[in-house]
Amino acid sequence: MPSIAVHLTIAHAAAQTLGICDMPQFYMGNIAPDAVNVGGFAPADVRYAAHIRSRSYSEWKNGIAAYRAAHSGEYALCPDFLSGVLFHLYTDIAWDETIQPQLFEHLRGRGFAEKELNARKWDELKGFDGVLSEKPAYKEAVAALKIAEPHAVTTVTAEQLSQWRDKIVSLEYPYPAPSFLTDKHIDTALMRAVAYLTGGY
Repeated sequence: MPSIAVHLTIAHAAAQTLGICDMPQFYMGNIAPDAVNVGGFAPADVRYAAHIRSRSYSEWKNGIAAYRAAHSGEYALCPDFLSGVLFHLYTDIAWDETIQPQLFEHLRGRGFAEKELNARKWDELKGFDGVLSEKPAYKEAVAALKIAEPHAVTTVTAEQLSQWRDKIVSLEYPYPAPSFLTDKHIDTALMRAVAYLTGGY
């Protein structure tokens, strides 16, 4: 799965193609599934429920489609919020399918053992977040988040989301630059996530 700045950067790049009108709501939805981590990294079952996740990617995609069909009416007044939530989930899948395997191969090539890969992956993502956080897309997303209204979604409460937003807009990224991740990886995940949300994949 990608990190916060990666998610917001991909969301920014996708917005026009997706026909998003309310950018603050779209960004708020885009950070919503991870709000269960506001008090610290949540247990797997909590994170899975918030992400409507299954271990099988095909089942996960089916679960997202079913949630969308069942709950769209609840977000009739803020459809771009729900689009942001769904786009986050599809971006997770797109990243895991396309970029994460490449990243793990890169890390293996640098000599890291299998048991180290997950931790080293997050180090790489933190470094990439640092790069992305200096770009206009991320800064626009943070500014929009500051004025966005939180809503409950999946298992995430509006209060959790409000607290998570407050945490995100104050983040700093004092990490070493990434050794692998670049804008081309953003573009790859972006194209697949957009295709998933629009039914074109």
